[in-house]
Amino acid sequence: MKKIIAFVLSIVISVSFFWGVAYASEKNDDPIVLISGFMCSPLYYEYGTENEEKLWIPEADKILDTIKDDLPRFLKTLAGTFIGKTDEFGETVGDGASVIFEKLRMNPDGTSVYNVSHYPNNPETSNIAYMLENGFEEYMYEVKFCKYLAENYDPSEIFMFQYDSRLDAITNAHRLNDFIEDIKAYTNSDKVRIFSLSFGGLISSTYIYLYGDSSVSKYITSVPAIGGTDIPDKILRGNIDFPIGDIAMFFETVLSGEGDVARWFENAEFDKINAIFCSASDGMMSALKYWGSIWSLCSADLYDELKVDFLDPVESAALIEKTDRIHYEIRPAIPRMFRDMQKNGVDVAILCSTGSELALGGKHNGDVVLPAYTVSGATCAPLGMRFADGYTGVKTTCSNPEHNHISPSMEIDASSAYLPENTWFVDGQYHGQYYYEEYTRSLVTKLLLTDEITDIYSNPDYPQFEYSNHASRSVHVKFDNNKTGYLSSADKKLIIENITSDRSIKIFAVNSDGVNLKFDVSDAGTIKAGESVEIPFSGEVPRVSTAAARITVSYIEFGSLNPFCVSEFDIMINNGDASGAKGFIEKGFESRFENNLPDWLYKILSKPFFRQTAEFVYNTVSVLFD
Repeated sequence: MKKIIAFVLSIVISVSFFWGVAYASEKNDDPIVLISGFMCSPLYYEYGTENEEKLWIPEADKILDTIKDDLPRFLKTLAGTFIGKTDEFGETVGDGASVIFEKLRMNPDGTSVYNVSHYPNNPETSNIAYMLENGFEEYMYEVKFCKYLAENYDPSEIFMFQYDSRLDAITNAHRLNDFIEDIKAYTNSDKVRIFSLSFGGLISSTYIYLYGDSSVSKYITSVPAIGGTDIPDKILRGNIDFPIGDIAMFFETVLSGEGDVARWFENAEFDKINAIFCSASDGMMSALKYWGSIWSLCSADLYDELKVDFLDPVESAALIEKTDRIHYEIRPAIPRMFRDMQKNGVDVAILCSTGSELALGGKHNGDVVLPAYTVSGATCAPLGMRFADGYTGVKTTCSNPEHNHISPSMEIDASSAYLPENTWFVDGQYHGQYYYEEYTRSLVTKLLLTDEITDIYSNPDYPQFEYSNHASRSVHVKFDNNKTGYLSSADKKLIIENITSDRSIKIFAVNSDGVNLKFDVSDAGTIKAGESVEIPFSGEVPRVSTAAARITVSYIEFGSLNPFCVSEFDIMINNGDASGAKGFIEKGFESRFENNLPDWLYKILSKPFFRQTAEFVYNTVSVLFD
């Protein structure tokens, strides 16, 4: 329950999560500095005194006590939501949140109203060995990741940077510099390796901008917030629109590990939830309005407008001075800074998650928290659209005609990325949740602890574009002679892998759209967890490149809440010359079920209770009549 409460609160202020499991080989001697995401460091009032109070993450008892203190109003306004009066309950929630977050409030100049601090950044006590030995796991945001690293690397050489997530990126960057200098002295090292996530990516990039890269040997950053997000705008203006599908899948990724949780949300009344949170925003504003981090995280195209509307130029002059520098000086310099780091011998890598709407609404292709284009610098089609068939890329950073930087979904063009040869994209992964996925946690570990992977071409097992292989997605597909997501005339079979943790699956049908292929699943049998099967197919792959297609797999997942499952995968035909087309078009591939049924029948069968089973049956039967 605490995790659920924490998640709901966190999503309102764009919480970012931190990392996971990995393995290592050929390790270097440089100590590792881990820099987590937004609101990952616990915050305390009067830390270390008899008056100590944990402020973040709020304890469930504090939330319940706040509700009890205003219980009549809470129950009355909650009851009102059932007759459409959501505004009053939203105001109650907002007022309660302002009480819970009161001691996290900041002054207009960006300084803290109360004495708030965190676990100290002392190398002797912030290394993983000390934390594990003394039971301080609450300060290691993702404990599994830290424990696994401790099994594969000297835990006394792995350090976790704690920071106040309310503060701006520059203030936290100065504190990071102090910490790194202390670590270098403590370990007698000249350099450190940095792994950062989300807001931690902006802080660490700001640190390198301010202090240079002479102390850094490796810089690996996952979904770095170096280009910002429009979530601050949604919060400040109270314009919240939760995307039900992505929020449901986010819950599924974080809480379950299998493909059932999303179905619990299919009938949720998200219109009411949106209205409640919009009404609650005024109450929350008193706590969040002057957080330097919120202003550091604003997307560039919204910052000036929000600053005029919400910050007094006199009262907030000190805060504005720092955030202006972030937006006008530091952020624009980061792409060149990354390239200069590489010239100076620093290994730099970026991980970006794609394929999702942002948590509070909007049409950016992103990872629930950050848009993909601000994380990576890549050119991205608006959510729900793709590049036209024959698209060849803008090629503003990489113009090598032999390099294909277009994603299989034809939504991401990495030829304009900050680092086209050193940026990896995972379709369907949620904001930095790689520690739940074998592919990305393995990639992160190899990048951080070894010299095995130098760019996107180093290892065919780690292509630039990959599907999320979280267990909740159940199956992963790949053609036998291509990278994941691509199809050419060299391919003869489709490899389907069961990526669940402990469930068997049975394939009943494989359908294709955009390319005329027929798949023979008669010998597929039952596939156990972790195993795969090769499905032969017939049909001609057209002599074109950057052409969109889709593969749909219908299967039974034994032991699932609803065993009748359908998974869809965008693929690109890469089998000839591309025409050089430009521009965006609608993605266009509706499910076969939706595209071929009469509207009246589709409306009946598309209800959440029926849809998954109806699609499974339709796809399976349609194979018999193709």
